[in-house]
Amino acid sequence: MPDFASPKVRRVFDTQADAPSMYQAVRAELIRELRRLNAASASLKVPACPEWTVKDVVAHLCGLNVELLAGVPFQSIGSEEATGRQVADRERLSLGEVVDEWLSASQSIDELFVADTNAAAALLADLVVHAYDLHELLAQDTTVAATAIPLSAHRYANRLQHRVADEMRIALAVEFTNGETFSAPEVDGGNSITLRTSTSLFARGVTGRLRRAEVEAFDWSDDPSGILDRAWNLYGPFRT
Repeated sequence: MPDFASPKVRRVFDTQADAPSMYQAVRAELIRELRRLNAASASLKVPACPEWTVKDVVAHLCGLNVELLAGVPFQSIGSEEATGRQVADRERLSLGEVVDEWLSASQSIDELFVADTNAAAALLADLVVHAYDLHELLAQDTTVAATAIPLSAHRYANRLQHRVADEMRIALAVEFTNGETFSAPEVDGGNSITLRTSTSLFARGVTGRLRRAEVEAFDWSDDPSGILDRAWNLYGPFRT
């Protein structure tokens, strides 16, 4: 089995410790922008989530909080069934009403995140990626989300390393251009490959926001075709 017990990792942020406060900051930035939107903007389709409108994306973000507080198992709130339910449950609400619901859960979810920083890190990773989705569509400011995206990249890098090791017996090292590194785990009898890119491109790429050719253009030490075929995407196919 690959050894992830003592990874040699150099990080700028402590993902777990910083996640609760970063979630609050990204949420506040996004909500400020959402409050400025009219009904037409709320109904725009989001290219990165082509089945969802702006309001649907926010319904998902809100629903994650509400379901977690309601006791829905953490492992299932991000499933395809759950995300569909989170959107459907708010179908009749306006964007403003969904934002109000999200805010009404904020104190309780912030307290939960302080007690459970793993949950905070997971929901922060999702929030940052979706904040970029909306900022991309609406040409809004991304100052806080840009600051937080390394934390999303941290979480996704570790998950990718696990998938590549478990499914392909390849030891993947990830080196970010900001100086952070995730050294390759030890994989018995496996090959190794190194990926070098920015935290922003990585987080967007591994969550399906980039085209395959764009990910292939990252700085790989060897041919990444097998990884891209079998282990890369967290959420569905590459963007077309």
